[in-house]
Amino acid sequence: MSSSNESGQKPDRRADGLLYEANSLRLDDSVEPGLNSTPVSPTQAGGNPESATAAAPAESRFGGGIIRAAILISLGNILTRIFGLGRNVVLASIAGTGGAAVAFSVADNVLSIFFDLLVSGAISSALVPVLSRYAAKVDAEGRKEFWHIVNTLLTLGLLFLMAVVVILQLVTNPLADFMTADLKQDGVKELTPGLIRVILFGIIFLGVSSIMMATLQALQRFAWSALSLAARNATVIVIALAFSSWGIWSMVAGVVLGTFMLVVLQAPGLRDMSFRPSFDWKHPAIREILKLYRPIFLGLLITSAVLIIDRALASSTGLATIPVMAYATTLQQFTLGLVGSAISIAILPTLSRQAASDDLSDYMRTLMGGLKLLLVLIIPATLGLLAIGLPTIRLVFEHGKFDETSRWLTYFALLGYLPGIPAAAIDQMLIFSFYARKNTLTPVLVGVISNLVYLAVALLSVNLLQAGMMGLVIANSLQQVVHMGIMFWLLRRQFGGLGGHGLYRTLIKTVLASLLLSVCAYLAAGLITALLGESGKFASLLAVIAGIGAGGVAYLFALRLLRVDEMAQIWSAVARKLLRK
Repeated sequence: MSSSNESGQKPDRRADGLLYEANSLRLDDSVEPGLNSTPVSPTQAGGNPESATAAAPAESRFGGGIIRAAILISLGNILTRIFGLGRNVVLASIAGTGGAAVAFSVADNVLSIFFDLLVSGAISSALVPVLSRYAAKVDAEGRKEFWHIVNTLLTLGLLFLMAVVVILQLVTNPLADFMTADLKQDGVKELTPGLIRVILFGIIFLGVSSIMMATLQALQRFAWSALSLAARNATVIVIALAFSSWGIWSMVAGVVLGTFMLVVLQAPGLRDMSFRPSFDWKHPAIREILKLYRPIFLGLLITSAVLIIDRALASSTGLATIPVMAYATTLQQFTLGLVGSAISIAILPTLSRQAASDDLSDYMRTLMGGLKLLLVLIIPATLGLLAIGLPTIRLVFEHGKFDETSRWLTYFALLGYLPGIPAAAIDQMLIFSFYARKNTLTPVLVGVISNLVYLAVALLSVNLLQAGMMGLVIANSLQQVVHMGIMFWLLRRQFGGLGGHGLYRTLIKTVLASLLLSVCAYLAAGLITALLGESGKFASLLAVIAGIGAGGVAYLFALRLLRVDEMAQIWSAVARKLLRK
């Protein structure tokens, strides 16, 4: 498992990046209580968020509002992911796969692990569902209460995170020693503790910005989050290049300043909030958030322990393992972030409101519509990455200290990660569907099981089978598949067969179309490589463009031939959005 925390990826059940980040775009300048619903009046809302939620009109189908929101979120993701790739390109140029890259990756892992444990896991599981219901109260008193809750979260969160950073500074040395136990060469052990101490200050800014992000999502103000996330990665690149003479320390400085930019650039989105310190930890909303997050936190304690053990296992397989897995994860996360995160984040507020109704038919239609749309996008993206993986790695990473050996190691790691991409994307939406119904315990229990599966396979493959890096990568993909499989089985247990929603039919058609895409993309990229050779960025760029173009045309043709309705919904939503502008 590899790290990519500040490149636009955060960890979910592992340190290399599958916590689905909430980068999204705001639909417009209004405060909307729902993507497809009309505002709830004060008389409808009554005096509590539950009545406001129940009063919201039900969406009868998977509407264009969610699709348009997902498209806008994807556009924001594109910019964020491009800068995220750029960040890792700079890291590859500065440090390649040597000791400095290892030390930075471990420090980045530590930031990811503890941020995920303390704050990040609460965004989708507790903060957004609870705040969304309070944000639906549009009367003056309701809005005043909403901002009071936000002020309390910011006040208590800031104090808590500052105390945590102080404590973590005291345990940095033993933590670094354990995670780099077998890496005694190239100055890794000497460099890692110092990098960790500095990068840990980013937890404070990440925590505050996450509360701000959840608030903006609850208010349907998504553009500020997307802008800040892109600027964060851009800051890392600018600082690392401007102070390249500092070596790997320039990357650490960029990470910390980048997390600060998250706070600065999201502040305008909360322009109608007056910050007043509040210690009202007994407020019902705060208690509900803590109640919802409690099982998440307990599950993440186990996850964090597994992640730390994973770092020690990775360090025992060779010096290049950790950075190589980080580079492969960057491409994996680029693919996952453009599709999976966008749709799931767009759908969560709507699911949260529909789940409050006694009749869950609208909830299921929205969820099934989201899953079908996700399949149409994530499966071709995964097989497309398989087809053009090598020229993409040559184009993105191969310069500076990143050589041909690093390219092949990264490609092999990417092959092992690919099965986890569709599994993780589907799993994210399934997890969100449970969060929307205030069920945070079930995903945690499933997460514990999948973590144990990962740990068992990883220990077996590294210690007994001597599989090295590939053993860890395959164990990670298996973890994602197991988690998704259990979550889907539980969903079927609760709601019965899902075939009536057309999910399986969409899956079969999408796989067939995606296989055609993969073959066409591979042949087109291979033809360019055969004609121009592997050397030179221009040849790699043409190979990637040819692969994407040929694969995309083939896929759209196959979808039209197979009559996959979800693609028509996407084009319709794009057209409506363009006409609005």
